[in-house]
Amino acid sequence: MNALQKITKARAGLVLSSPFFASIALRLRLKEDTEQDGVYTDSVVLGYNPARIDSLTVEEVRTIIVHEVLHIALLHPFRRQQRNYRNWQVACDYAINPMVEKAGHRLPEGAIYNSRFEGLDAETIYAMLDQKSQPSSGKDNESDNHGKEIGDVRDYVPNDSQDKDNKADTPEQGYDESVIQRMQETKIQVSQAAKVAQSQGNMPGFLDRKIKDILNPKLPWQEILARFVTEHSKNDYNWMKPNKRYMYSDIYLPDTDDPKLGFIAVIVDTSGSIRQKQLDVFAAELMSILMSYPSTEIEVIYVDTKVAGTQTINPNELELKAKGGGGTDFRPGYKYIDDNNINPVCVLYFTDGYCFRFPEEEPDYPTLWIITSTREFNPPFGEVVSLNQ
Repeated sequence: MNALQKITKARAGLVLSSPFFASIALRLRLKEDTEQDGVYTDSVVLGYNPARIDSLTVEEVRTIIVHEVLHIALLHPFRRQQRNYRNWQVACDYAINPMVEKAGHRLPEGAIYNSRFEGLDAETIYAMLDQKSQPSSGKDNESDNHGKEIGDVRDYVPNDSQDKDNKADTPEQGYDESVIQRMQETKIQVSQAAKVAQSQGNMPGFLDRKIKDILNPKLPWQEILARFVTEHSKNDYNWMKPNKRYMYSDIYLPDTDDPKLGFIAVIVDTSGSIRQKQLDVFAAELMSILMSYPSTEIEVIYVDTKVAGTQTINPNELELKAKGGGGTDFRPGYKYIDDNNINPVCVLYFTDGYCFRFPEEEPDYPTLWIITSTREFNPPFGEVVSLNQ
């Protein structure tokens, strides 16, 4: 059985067992590529080195196809933008490899995997990798290169899918009309694949939720955070030059040629119900802000019933570690800001919301409450966004 026959058999095996994956995989144009070591996709082609396929069983090839289809389903070929190519590959694999297993396919030994990143999107994981966060232990791979890649995801570049090589060092990923058109076509294909699987009663629940989020994006808390911070910054923003970070989800935020936000205060509720994973996700978004606006200063104030510690963070070192851990009182953080003559452009308050002790007077600066719980939270001032949005 040659490589092409093996891939054909592997795809055919998905038709009855995994119609969602089969529907997308069967649309991919197979491309033999001896200049590449393994397998890759850009949403149009499934490129492969025959020698690599020859070394695998049909079941292993099927796992690779599922892996590549997940890259497409989550629109990874359209989302890298200016991010480092290799780090983006790693972040995408951390995002999808747990899903490969949930879909019933065995990951190869040493594959990129870390339970810490399960359920997070590739952008969040990428920002956390920039902080040099390392996998833990056991099944989680501890090597410096994070583990073995199963297959690559390439940027979709117009025409490259048809008659050129889509190189790994593709410069800034554009958002011209042809890229947007291809992204919309991919969304339609993913939607159709989901409907086929649902009609057969064979659509995994975890994947159904993910696909709905991709096809019908709500305004997630990360974008509300970005909007809130930029609204209250010292800059004038230009809507004629949109921020490319969010364009894959059809959400447009302004960009600026003079990236200065001013001083931001972050108050972190360190009561026992705040988990480290939630802090890591929040820290990743703060890192994104600092990377985009390197002159911005952020002061973190850890509070339970009193101020338990403070921390100044910058793009080179951003790791939130809760200090304290008693009850909750929303007043000490604001008092600390006033007592130390801090004049922030805004306050980001990270909390589970289980407290009713607020400052008697609304502060002069705006507050965004970022809530980690699902409870209803109605503070006397400020905006509220749920981390679960």
